[in-house]
Amino acid sequence: MIDGAGTVETPAERLVETRGGLPFPIDPVPMCEVFNNYGGYSKSGQSGGHQGVDIGATEGQEVYAVGDGILEEQLFDYPGSSAGHGWKLRVFDPVEGELQLRYYHLADFAEGLAEGDRVVEGQVIGYVGDTGNATPGGHHLHFEVRVGPTPRFGSSPSTDPVPMLDIPSDCNLYPR
Repeated sequence: MIDGAGTVETPAERLVETRGGLPFPIDPVPMCEVFNNYGGYSKSGQSGGHQGVDIGATEGQEVYAVGDGILEEQLFDYPGSSAGHGWKLRVFDPVEGELQLRYYHLADFAEGLAEGDRVVEGQVIGYVGDTGNATPGGHHLHFEVRVGPTPRFGSSPSTDPVPMLDIPSDCNLYPR
């Protein structure tokens, strides 16, 4: 666990002005750089390009559940892993319907969480890192949104998360 970070029992307070949309998956302080790179170059060479958005942050920044849901799959960093440490979270959004959210390149997981656990919006589920195929020292959260029901290990098409997210004004968005 990252020193000084919140735990499952102590969710972080988030003082972020909402403008509608999915809550932002990290606190924008001390750093928040949203790289609007959906569909662009993918370091893992997957077909379809980059299937999420990268949010640059400092190592160990808290990562939050953006909705109430179930942690479907816990991913671990191993040689050849593109995701590194990560979670797949299933939520139901009143506007979008069923969503699978993917959180990749985590430094660590929030203590006490396991596959199948229910989490609530705003709960800390992990910490920003550079595991998997992330550039060493390039700490960021890779965040994906997949709309619609999918099998546990299946894959529905990804969708650009940027228009769906309530991006705090403290974040820099590249390109604009």
